[in-house]
Amino acid sequence: PDLRAADVVAATIKIQSAYKGFQTRKMIKQHKEIMPDLNCAQVQDATIKIQSAYRGFQTRRKLQDESEDLPDLKAADVVAATIAIQSAYRGFRTRRMVETHKEIMPDLNCAQVQDATIKIQSAFRGFQTRKQLKDNEDLPDLQAADVAAATIKIQAAYKGFRTRQMIKQHKEILP
Repeated sequence: PDLRAADVVAATIKIQSAYKGFQTRKMIKQHKEIMPDLNCAQVQDATIKIQSAYRGFQTRRKLQDESEDLPDLKAADVVAATIAIQSAYRGFRTRRMVETHKEIMPDLNCAQVQDATIKIQSAFRGFQTRKQLKDNEDLPDLQAADVAAATIKIQAAYKGFRTRQMIKQHKEILP
């Protein structure tokens, strides 16, 4: 017979497929205890997980193929919209947090809170100034004679100024 004839090829394929089916059924019969029970809950859970993972993969691939429809994330209008959405959400989250913790937060208009705020700020400013002075090596030696003389002159000028101011105030009060 001609092995390349269409009827011989078709018969060969039918014989091969029948034999492969026979072999598969024989193998399943021999390894039946190895095969999982499809009605078992664990097998069903695993099946669902595999199917959902595959569907997710298909969806992601489909979205990737259709990526032309998605906006350019670096475009100015998209960036502006993103910032607006983020800002609105952060404001919402902050307002919600303040509302839930309102009884914990102090009244900022209370005199004691304002006094404490001023004390904290002045202590911090003092710390900053001392740190800045410590870092600044250009300060004069306070023990030097010329610095002491200049200090005395400045103090004397200020005391004279203050005295003149006081005399001026008393002249206005007294006739």
